[in-house]
Amino acid sequence: MAHRQPSAGRTTLGERLRAARKATGLSTRAVAERIRRFAPVSHATLANYERDATRPPIDVMTALATLYQRPLNWFLGGGPSLCGVRYRNLKSKVGVRDRQRFEGDCLRWLDAYAAMEKYLNDEFDADLEFEADPDENPAEAAARFREEALGLDEADRLPSVVEVLERLGVRVMEVETELAIDGLAARRGDEFVVVLNASVSNDRARMNAAHEAGHVVRGDCESEEEVDRQQEKAAFEFASHLLLTSAMLKEAFKRKSVVDLVRFKERFGISLAAMVYRAQDEHLIRESEARNLWIEFSKRGWRAREPGTVWADRATRFEALVDGALVQGQATLPKLAELAGVREDELRRRLAIATGADDYDVEQEEHEVERQGLRIVR
Repeated sequence: MAHRQPSAGRTTLGERLRAARKATGLSTRAVAERIRRFAPVSHATLANYERDATRPPIDVMTALATLYQRPLNWFLGGGPSLCGVRYRNLKSKVGVRDRQRFEGDCLRWLDAYAAMEKYLNDEFDADLEFEADPDENPAEAAARFREEALGLDEADRLPSVVEVLERLGVRVMEVETELAIDGLAARRGDEFVVVLNASVSNDRARMNAAHEAGHVVRGDCESEEEVDRQQEKAAFEFASHLLLTSAMLKEAFKRKSVVDLVRFKERFGISLAAMVYRAQDEHLIRESEARNLWIEFSKRGWRAREPGTVWADRATRFEALVDGALVQGQATLPKLAELAGVREDELRRRLAIATGADDYDVEQEEHEVERQGLRIVR
């Protein structure tokens, strides 16, 4: 794996308490009110815990772990945190508090993934290595990556970006969110991780995964500095050329036919919009032709929902580990949920979504959690 760094360090109990609280979107006053029946402490005392000024007793820790929906040993173990976070297509309306909640949920599931691998002694194989200089032209880096690392020629499609990320040693997961977040790339301790929003369209999801791959192989996640526009532009260019070479883009626009564009979208798994942007940038079409295409797309409602079917490039290895363990009788679902540090209903939901099942009852989930005396924090 290129650009792997030494461990980013382990967090203190106070830091993890604070991160878990922020992930729920609750203030210290709200937390104190929620756990009052089980562990009466003031919001000032909770703030002291988060500053590592004092250490909470076990009954308070248990109440906090239950409220934050984390395993107790997650707090006491001081595991790795997320560092060098780089977002994909982050809208300005997504505030700091929402980002903290999303990152907290991502870390919770990434921890669950790592715990499941450890329990089942089943780690993915990282058999790809690639060095990309941050100053290297992104298009040339993508072409070199396709040829040298993946053995693809200019006419070959890339079946799975998620699989490529995993072969690079990157842990990839899907996390549900209603926020305008497509995904992120980061470091969790000494490993690279990518989290994708599974609710977006398949072509957009592939671009998101390829975009995050660009951040990872170019070393953008190694820095704690804020991501800049140049990094985002370079990651997008890398992603676009990874999915569709210039030679194939030229072939797609040979007749300037929308029918051809849809055909190439379905073959290579890249959106019409991305192809139009690329074609204009590479002077395959004039500015006036691009403008006419955008007008036509708007008339047909394609700016919101494009035609053409792209196969799903899913990040479901975690769910496959859980499902395999269940089928082979290695553990029960409650046991696996306990090991992963998540609720059983959450794990059941992920399995249902991963298999395309449509019989998961959200109301039943909320009723069960309410019965246990907790409120689902969304």
